[in-house]
Amino acid sequence: MGFNLETTLKWDGDKVVLLGKKVVNKTALETGLIVEGDAKLLSPVDTGRLAGSITTTEQKPGVVYVGTNVEYAPYMEFGTSKTDAQPFLRPALLKAKGANLVILQKNGKSLFGGYLKT
Repeated sequence: MGFNLETTLKWDGDKVVLLGKKVVNKTALETGLIVEGDAKLLSPVDTGRLAGSITTTEQKPGVVYVGTNVEYAPYMEFGTSKTDAQPFLRPALLKAKGANLVILQKNGKSLFGGYLKT
């Protein structure tokens, strides 16, 4: 009675790489959306224009930008010589960093569930 390694193991390398990329992309987007939501909550409100302009965009796979095109946003975030800073993007990003590993783990388990022993 012999052991045939060739029939026991199956190469899924290409599939694993694809799943890994999906995990990274999904995690980046979900983290970006968390940053967006928190930044909207933390943004200073006068008219609501700033909060309403904050968006999340995927620049390329695994790279997500969260920001706004409102011209006065940097002055709100960093302040000026006459006004204090009212940061909203940086605190939102710091808060999301704590959730990032949890999101990555959840997405990894979800997409690699067939490869994981429970």
